[in-house]
Parts: sequence; C-alpha cells; structure tokens
Amino acid sequence: MKDDNKKKLLSIAYIAVVFFSIHYFSIYYILANFLDQYFNKTTLSILFAIGAILSIILSHFFGRILKKNTNEKSLSAILIIQFLITLSLSFTNILNIYLIAILAIIQFALFTLIWVSINIFISEFSDQENIGTIRGTILTIYSFGAISAPFLMSQIFNLFGYSSLFLVSSFALIPLFYINRSFFKEVKEPKYKHFGLRKSLKVVFKDKDIRGVIISSFFLNSFFTVMNIYLVLYLTEIIGIPIVLYLELILPISLIPFIIVPYNLGKYSDEIFGEKKAMLFGIFLMSSILISIYIFNIKTTNIFLWMILIFLARVGATTTETENYAYFYKKIDSRNAGLIALFQNMTNISFIFVTLFGALLIGIFNINLPILFALIGIMGLSTIIIIYHMKDTQKKNENIKTIESINKKMEKIPTKKFLEKDDDKKIKIWA
Repeated sequence: MKDDNKKKLLSIAYIAVVFFSIHYFSIYYILANFLDQYFNKTTLSILFAIGAILSIILSHFFGRILKKNTNEKSLSAILIIQFLITLSLSFTNILNIYLIAILAIIQFALFTLIWVSINIFISEFSDQENIGTIRGTILTIYSFGAISAPFLMSQIFNLFGYSSLFLVSSFALIPLFYINRSFFKEVKEPKYKHFGLRKSLKVVFKDKDIRGVIISSFFLNSFFTVMNIYLVLYLTEIIGIPIVLYLELILPISLIPFIIVPYNLGKYSDEIFGEKKAMLFGIFLMSSILISIYIFNIKTTNIFLWMILIFLARVGATTTETENYAYFYKKIDSRNAGLIALFQNMTNISFIFVTLFGALLIGIFNINLPILFALIGIMGLSTIIIIYHMKDTQKKNENIKTIESINKKMEKIPTKKFLEKDDDKKIKIWA
C-alpha cells in the first residue's frame, strides 16, 4: 500500500475511532444502573461475567472468521447486529426481562470485537517507525470520548432518560458502518492467519517480549477494574464521600492524564527512549499508589488528596497503556488477528479475574478493601521483573525483523497432525 493512501486511510480510521468512542461511552457509565432496574447486583455481576466470557469465546474464532471473509465484511456484519441490539434496548418497555439480559450480554461481547476489528485496520495502515505516535493519537481520541461523554450524556439523560442514550449509541454506528463500507471495502487486506487463543497463548509463553506486554496489559486492566469498582465503593460507601463529588470533581480531574499524556508520550517513545522504560515507570506508579492506601491507612474524606492520588495513579495508567499499545503493535502485524484479539481481551480476562478474586477475598475471607488494593499492587510490582527482561524497540528495521520472527513462531506451532493410511483417508489428531 502506498504511503499517501496509508495516511489517508489512517486519518479515516481516526474518525472511525471517534464514532466508536461515542457508541461505547454513550452507555458505558449508565449500563450498570440501567440493568440494575431489572436485576439484583449478584445477577448483574453474572451478566457482565457472561458477556466477558462470550467475548473471549468469540475472539477465539475471530481469526477463522477473518480468514473465510475479510475484516471489512466481518466488521459490517458485527455493526449491523450491534446496531439492532442497541436500538432494541432503547425500547425496553416492550421487552421481557430475559430478552433484555440476552441483548445486554451480546452487546457487551460485541464491543470488544468491534474494537479488535478497528485495531486490525489501524495496524494495517500504520508505519512501523511512527506506531508510538499513531497509538498515542488513537488513545487520546478514545480517552476524549471517555471524559466528554459523562457531561454530554448526563444532559441528554436528564431530558429524555435511558432510551435516548441507547438511541445515540446506536446511531453512532451508522457513520462507522458507512466509513467501513465506503473506505475500507477496497483495501487489499492481508492473508489472515487463524490462530485461536490457545495457539496465541503458546506464542505468548514462547516469546518473552509478547509475554511481557500481555502481562503488562493484564495488570493494567486489573488496575482499571479495581479503580472503577472497588475504589469507587471504598470512597463512597466506606469512607463516605458523596457520589456526586466523585463524579463531578474527582473523576474528571483524574481522567485528564488520558488526554494530555498519550500523544506526546507515544511520539517521544518513537524518537527517544523506547517503550519499556516508560512502561516500568507507569506500573511502578500505579502499584505504589494502591499499596500506599493500605500502608498509610488512608481514610480521609479530603477530596483534594484523593484527586492527587488518583490523578497520579492514572498518570501511571495512561503511561502504561500508551506504551503497551505502541510496543505490542510494533511487535506484530495485522495478520495476527488471534494475538490482537488476545491483547484486546485482557480487559475481559482481567475483569473476570479481579471480580472473582475480590468476591473470594471479601465474601469468604471477609478482608477489607485496602488489603485487596495492596495485593493487586504487589501483583503489579511482580510484573516489573518480567517486563524488565523485554527487549526495547527503537529502530524500524529491528521491529520488522521482530514481526517476521513472531510470524515464524506462530507457523511452527502445530494445530493438528495427520496420520496417512493406505486408502489415503486422513485421521485428525488434535495437538
């Protein structure tokens, strides 16, 4: 693909990220409250867990789907299904409770597949020497939606209720569908390789660099789960900070790093110091903040102190996230749909791990939340040892060699073997 055409398609992909961000964050903050009208909190947790598991299962077969079709056709089909589901959820007054549960589970799972598909296109349109800058830009656009959505959607919600938010979310898929069909249809896509999650995991264990960035992503998303569920619970229900103060003051200030850090950090990591050093710094900062809440027994209702602590923790989070994306997409290319799906599914895998771990510690052993924070923080510090042994990426030629090396490792891992008989019939033996 010519460089000029790549730049044009990459710019269009940026616009696609804008509309996906609108679609996702229009309902991200209210989905749990919306479903809470119909289900108790235990059932609600089970629904989210099933959605996460379904996403992982679908991702396992996503490489096979791309191999039989194309990314453009697959994304078009997913967008149509997601549009119908999201639109249907705006008419919950005529739906029964079981149908609402099924639609919510499928919608939750398809969020990940849409994001995987968009990232495959972005990987195809990216130049190796500018991946840090490109991924920083993508995360800045994505994060801007995360920050702006609560303000805009709250106004719409106050006027028209839940249904209006699902309508906005569904309509955001229409321009995304148009972009996909109009601009990505003629893209000559690579020959995708079907490497399911099992085979992708084998590559992770064999390659220390891919293993390191996957583990880094796992901890990062575990941190996000702790912050978005347990820290909010700790601040509002245990310490007693009003939820309004959290939503209107603490949350917006603490999300600012996701706007100001990714682009510049991605650019500098391309040009100066590589990703590993910043990744280590980010993980150390996140882990230290979580552990300090337990060590110093922080129970103050001073919202300014919490603003500073959470702001610093999210500086570490956005630093790690930016470098995870930059490093990972320098190591693989768009053909490795299975690895991309595994990387993006760290959100779901971490969510399942942390919620089950939290339920075990809190429900059975009756520990308090600061101990959970400390344990997750210690887990983060332990990942530093693994990440330290990763090879940093700085030169374009080295990145290209790494991609080819990983592709060869994928090809060497057997998926099935055949025994030949005299009658030429083949007996499948799964590895």
